Amino acid sequence: MDDATVLFVDLVGSTALYQSLGNARAAELVSGVTDWIGRLCEASGGRVIRLLGDGVLVGFSPGAAAFECAIALQRLQAQHNADAAESQQVQIKIGMARGAMADSATGWVGGVINLATELSDRCVPEQILACGASVDQIKLNTFARFRNLGLMHVQGKSEPVDVYQIEWKNDANTEQSTVRGALEVRDFSDSAPANGIRLSWLDKQVEFLRAELPIVLGRHDHAHIQVPDRRVSRRHARIYELDEVLVLEDTSTFGTSVRFVSGDTVLTLRNQECVLHDDCEIVFGPSFDHSNVPQLRLNFFS
Repeated sequence: MDDATVLFVDLVGSTALYQSLGNARAAELVSGVTDWIGRLCEASGGRVIRLLGDGVLVGFSPGAAAFECAIALQRLQAQHNADAAESQQVQIKIGMARGAMADSATGWVGGVINLATELSDRCVPEQILACGASVDQIKLNTFARFRNLGLMHVQGKSEPVDVYQIEWKNDANTEQSTVRGALEVRDFSDSAPANGIRLSWLDKQVEFLRAELPIVLGRHDHAHIQVPDRRVSRRHARIYELDEVLVLEDTSTFGTSVRFVSGDTVLTLRNQECVLHDDCEIVFGPSFDHSNVPQLRLNFFS
């Protein structure tokens, strides 16, 4: 067996496309995107292992080529979406893993394929998740930027896997890690697991089940929690689930602050993330100091 870096590139929301465009038009659009993904990967030195309807599995011998290709795929697809009608927009998510693969009578095989697929499943739209083995090979290359998300339990692996988020947006901060500080993941070992979160703002209160995540907080009309304040970015922050913990990601211009009920420490996020380990207050800005700053309260419920 030879080592290879595997990308699993998955289209997001293909089922909705079939509902909105009809079978024939949606199939044409999905096929066009997957064909383009395969051609770009092969032009970058990869080998298409398998086409899976709305996903493409590709193997690369040099790990650096896989990283360059994954970043190019996200950037080019984002450019396409910016110019396309909303009904024609397709987002992608990419899982990346490195390990031993072999060519058999039925095609390429190896646990690395399952790991890349599992990481893709854990992605939110427009995200790239990579295992530590694939990152280690190219860490000396300056083009790649990482956020270490820590160890995650992955199906089919007896030991947790070190997972990184690969930054591909040109305005992303370099070498930003998920903010963990002295936080502990919320422990539900002696109680029923939390089924979701309750967000309160002024006289409004909205509940979201874990299955309904991710959600967007911001000023945008389509935000799940809309805060019509000019100090709030259109897409200010996002809450999503990653390896059975909830994560708050700041995507704003001025930052997001978090204060947990279990302590007085304030975490200030600027294009960073933190694990939501307990009930907390969230401020749309860099500080709790101003009394009229837009503020949410987040509570877990079972």
